[in-house]
Amino acid sequence: MSLFRKIIHSRIFIIWGITLVTIAICLAIVLLLIANSKRTAIQDAPPELPNQANPTDMLPSLKDVNIFLLESTEHELTPFRVELHLYAEPTEQLKQIISALIQTTPTNYRNPIPRGTLLNEVYIDTQKTAYLDFSHHLADGQIGGTTAEIMSVNAILRTVFNALPESVKHVQILIDGKEVETLAGHLNISQPLRY
Repeated sequence: MSLFRKIIHSRIFIIWGITLVTIAICLAIVLLLIANSKRTAIQDAPPELPNQANPTDMLPSLKDVNIFLLESTEHELTPFRVELHLYAEPTEQLKQIISALIQTTPTNYRNPIPRGTLLNEVYIDTQKTAYLDFSHHLADGQIGGTTAEIMSVNAILRTVFNALPESVKHVQILIDGKEVETLAGHLNISQPLRY
C-alpha cells in the first residue's frame, strides 16, 4: 500500500491529473462554442440598399447663372448666361461659378480675367466674406492699365454678388494665398470688397 500511496502522491501523478482536467475543460468550452455558433443565423446576402441613389453621387440640376464678360465691341461688363450643375453648399457653388467665369469666353466676348488664371481655393467665413484665392496669373496677366484692372475686379465682384446675394456680402481677392494691395498698381484690393 505504501507504494500505491507514493504513486498517488507523486508529482507526476498530480501533473498528469491537472493536465487531464485542463484538457477536459478546454474541450468542453470548444464544444460549447461550436454548438452556439450553429444557432447564429448567417445571412446569405447583404441587406438590400434603398432605391434612392447616394445624394453625393447625384448630379445637381442645371441652373442659369450670369457671369460678367466684355462684349467684343463694348467697354462695359455685360451678363452672359451659363448653365451649371450647382451643388447646394455655397462654397461649392462659388467655386463652380468663378471657375466658369475664368474658363468661359464665348464668341463675340472678351474675358476680363487674364488667360492662364486659376482658382486655387475658395472659402466663405461666418461673416459672409468670400475669400477667392487666384493664381499669380490674375495679377501678372494684367494689361491695359487702370481700366483692365477695374474690369477684372468688377467681373469677379458682379459675378459673385449676382449669383450669391444671400450667401456673400464681401469678397477678398487673394493671389497665391496672400493679400495684395493691387493687381497692377491701380485699384486697392487689400480689404474685402463690396460691389
